[in-house]
Amino acid sequence: MRVVIVGGGMAGLVLARGLAHRGVSPIVVERMPPDVVVEGPIMLPFQAYDALEEIGLLAEIRSAGRDVPPIRNGQPVAIGVGRQLVLDRLREGLEISWEQEVVELVREGGRVVGVRVRSEDGERNLDADLVVGADGTHSRVRELAGIEAELQLSDSAFLGFRSPVHSDDAFLINFTADGRQATLLDWPGGTAGGWQIDRPEGGEAAALAPGVEAFKRAYLGLLPGAAAAIEPVTELRYREVMEVHCETWSRPGVTLIGEALHAMNPEAGIGSGLGMGDAQALAIAIGRNRDDPDAALADYERWRRPAVAPYLAVGSQGVRVVRGGEVPHEERWPPA
Repeated sequence: MRVVIVGGGMAGLVLARGLAHRGVSPIVVERMPPDVVVEGPIMLPFQAYDALEEIGLLAEIRSAGRDVPPIRNGQPVAIGVGRQLVLDRLREGLEISWEQEVVELVREGGRVVGVRVRSEDGERNLDADLVVGADGTHSRVRELAGIEAELQLSDSAFLGFRSPVHSDDAFLINFTADGRQATLLDWPGGTAGGWQIDRPEGGEAAALAPGVEAFKRAYLGLLPGAAAAIEPVTELRYREVMEVHCETWSRPGVTLIGEALHAMNPEAGIGSGLGMGDAQALAIAIGRNRDDPDAALADYERWRRPAVAPYLAVGSQGVRVVRGGEVPHEERWPPA
């Protein structure tokens, strides 16, 4: 089966490696250049372990990161590791067409049979029996395929920082009265911390206006154990999150995985795990139906929908530990 994967992030690369493991050689199309470095860590959740184990990378990635307890059956609940390291390991041995932008899905009748891509050398068609959109929350494949999606800007935003100073604890977390999180993750590059806040009307400008020192004081009121890590911090990062939900997963000749299909607020801590699980399920389905893309998509949805349904039903709100009552002044950001 000829498979074109649009998107060279973690979900797309896990799918490509899973297909190569089964003797299928996909083409990965990525619009970014190969020398872009994705800085900082990821807290890789246990939902990703099966997919990484199958393609032979879990042990290596775990050894390059830091275990986040609790440890059960010899495995941590998550791994703090560099994002770029994971991407580099996943890319090894794959055919990736860099700096290629998808401009059209090629159709015959009502079926997608390829993609048209544009680069600095012009445009060309890539034939495919199956096109997979692994291109994130604002998926171009999803749009071109006419797959409807519910997109909603989360009511939470994130103020974060990175520090070269390590923490004795692999992971620290505390919850405000309304269930939002303050966290600190240790990884081989240092620490990364963040505070999930009620998204302010003024966006980034409003969130950053009180300044770094005021943030440090308020953050340490929630996570005193982060004092050494945050001490040298001079810069904060602000991020808003788009959540995605699709009832329809596929059209003839095209399907979606990862955040193109279902993107959740990162407070749930399972986004990368869901995407890698999607990729593994689709790779298995293609491997078992390598001459029949329609049968492969039917198996993919039949197996995967029940697996993700509990996560999607609970959503990000389900991980909040809400104490109730009015949120104290010191737990609000930006301060009143």
